[in-house]
Order: sequence, then C-alpha cells, then structure tokens
Amino acid sequence: MNGVKGGLTSLLFLGYPLIIYLLLLYRLQWLVVCLILCLFVFRVHQQPNKLALILLASVFVLLVGVLFGADVLAKLSPLIIHSGLFYLFWSSLKTTPLIERFARLDFPELPPEIEVYTRQLTKVWCVFFAANILGCSWLALTDNNALWALYNGFIVYLLIGALILGEYYWRRIHFPDLEIPSLIQSTNNIIKNGHKVWGSEKNESN
Repeated sequence: MNGVKGGLTSLLFLGYPLIIYLLLLYRLQWLVVCLILCLFVFRVHQQPNKLALILLASVFVLLVGVLFGADVLAKLSPLIIHSGLFYLFWSSLKTTPLIERFARLDFPELPPEIEVYTRQLTKVWCVFFAANILGCSWLALTDNNALWALYNGFIVYLLIGALILGEYYWRRIHFPDLEIPSLIQSTNNIIKNGHKVWGSEKNESN
C-alpha cells in the first residue's frame, strides 16, 4: 500500500506541470491557485507560526494575482519546490552539508578531502536551484505556456540528471583511489535510506 501511495505521489510530483498546463489551457487557472493554497495550508498546519505563514501566502497570492493575473500566479508554483530545495541545501551548510549526509550512506567514515568536496558540491546544488528560481520566474511572466510546461515538466529533470551523472563521473576522475559504488547502488541506497537524511535535516533545522 505504501508503495502504491509513493508511486502515485511521485507521478503527481513529476506530472504537475502538465496538469497545470492543461488547466491553464481550459482557463481554470484559479483552480490551480486554490489547489496550491490548500496544499500550502496542509503543509504548514502543524507549524507554530502557521497563521502568519498562511497570512503571508494569502497576501502574496492577492498581490501577484492583481498585478500579473492568475495565469502568472499558477505558473509560479514550481518556485515552491525550488525555493524549498534551495533552503534545505543552503541551510545545511550551517551544520552538516546535505550532500555529505547522502555520501555517508555509502561511506560512513569520510576522508577530510571528501568532506570538503561534499560541501562544495552542496553549494553547486544551491546555485542550481537559485538559477531555477530565476528561470522559472521569467518563464512564468511569459505568455508561452507550452515552453513553461516543457521546461518544468521535462527540461529541468534532464538538467538534474545531467548534473547527477556529470558529478558521478567527475568524482571518479577526481578521486581515482576511492572505491566508489556504482550509480545504481548509490541510487538504491538513497531510496532505501534517504529518509534518514531528510529526517535529520528537519530535526537540525528545528
């Protein structure tokens, strides 16, 4: 049951740009806005400052809706994901970099040079998500909904895959004496134990 739920969640996460594009096509942009607001309220309802967060989100929605229209507001939805990921990676630099935590799934005892490397790599991911925030903001302001859907529903995943694959091969070149698990082994390890990393990140941020 959990596997089915996880699979449906993954499909929804990957396919949300297409869903939003279709809703925009049929002029149901305010439905998108309402769904995003409901999701936001659901995510923050256990936060101690939930009322302030909901108020700020409502003011933001009203301002953007009045100034730019509901279409732009709906297309700004990827910013929630990219901003959240940027914050997770950036805030982890104050404690244990997020990439180091993932690396320790493969290497419980990391050499000092690997610790430095994972910190730098975490910064690279911060830059990547910051660039996506700017790019998604620009695409949201354009009238080309098809390009917006193509980027957020396909191109961005290609870029993420290229960054992961490029880093993997660069790591093998940069650390030739290090026994590095295959990409498939590392991916399986993250799938099985990645919840420990995200859980520790939430605990440290609190």
